[in-house]
Amino acid sequence: MIRSIACILLLLTFLLPDQLSATAGKMITLTVPDSVLSQALDKSLPISIDTASNILSGAITIVKISNLQIDDKGISCRIALQGEDMHLNTDIGEHTIKLKVGSLQLGLQCNAVLRFDPARQVLYVKPIISELKASSTAAQGDIDALLLAFLNNREFPVQLQQLEPLIAETSGKTINIHMNIAGIRTQQGSLRFDILPQIQTTNHLAKKK
Repeated sequence: MIRSIACILLLLTFLLPDQLSATAGKMITLTVPDSVLSQALDKSLPISIDTASNILSGAITIVKISNLQIDDKGISCRIALQGEDMHLNTDIGEHTIKLKVGSLQLGLQCNAVLRFDPARQVLYVKPIISELKASSTAAQGDIDALLLAFLNNREFPVQLQQLEPLIAETSGKTINIHMNIAGIRTQQGSLRFDILPQIQTTNHLAKKK
């Protein structure tokens, strides 16, 4: 998705080099429909979740994201989680007992609130769980409750990859485009990226003189 932004800007450098130089520093807004975001998330699955804890251990992955919708308040979707080699640690007296639960499957309906840190280029995703499809056994029910407490209302950081500068040669000039994401926000039916380009132009004809 971010690479698509780069391709669009690179195309513009060939078509409108003078106009781009003149408008350097002005914001570019990319609107991504919820259907496109849903497809991009599908291609990124499964997604691992760090569950490092003194009480809970195991490998948790998101295996399915469905019914994704975007509005002004954030993103809502249904998430299917899968756990492998799950353990529940409990303290009895001075001893810690590690209860092996094994594998589990969990379904969540949640809303996600987004917060973007432009200085660090980190997107924070905070899920707010509204519905839980619980497991059948008591032991797995305890794991479900711990997972709910672990995931609910906690911000998970997503580091956005820094784009390398785009370089284009046209009309005796070299144009370098440096791009930073200045903001990420939601609106009805789409996710919006505010892109701040920084454009540098080198005139080779002037150097030859």
